[in-house]
Amino acid sequence: MSRRTRVLLQVFGVIAATFAGFVLLQGPARHAEAQVATDVVRVGAGNRARTVGASSIEVLPSGHEPFRAIVTPSCSSIGSLLALGCLGVLARRRRRALWATVAAMVTVAAGNILRIAASLGIGLVAGRASLVLFHDWVGSMFGFAYTLGGFLLLLTLLLPPTRSRLQAVAA
Repeated sequence: MSRRTRVLLQVFGVIAATFAGFVLLQGPARHAEAQVATDVVRVGAGNRARTVGASSIEVLPSGHEPFRAIVTPSCSSIGSLLALGCLGVLARRRRRALWATVAAMVTVAAGNILRIAASLGIGLVAGRASLVLFHDWVGSMFGFAYTLGGFLLLLTLLLPPTRSRLQAVAA
């Protein structure tokens, strides 16, 4: 078997595993993200937010009608986490790739928890419509930023140090 064939099989295998991982893990991931984001909000807001069901969060704003926020598959970071895992598996330097991938995934997961918690916080202060507006606009930009940040962190940790970086460390 040629090297090109092996590489293509590895790429297709990782992609198939990523899709299967999404199908299998998106439910538990959404539940965990909803729970952790709610716990973050509860630190400052008390019992005005609580998880109900697998991925639903009951929000009890003062001065507004209570509502439920649902962490959907597109709100979850599981797709980004699996994509970063896929890139890490394809990297050549295995030990370095493991740590780089873990660091990038932690960045993305933490960023998504903060995004969900911030959306819940806006909902607690200003109601359902504000949560939706914040989620759709600010949350989307924030999601792009932490995903790009995680990817750039992965690349930075995977790529060998440049000569100028080595000289700066030696100086």
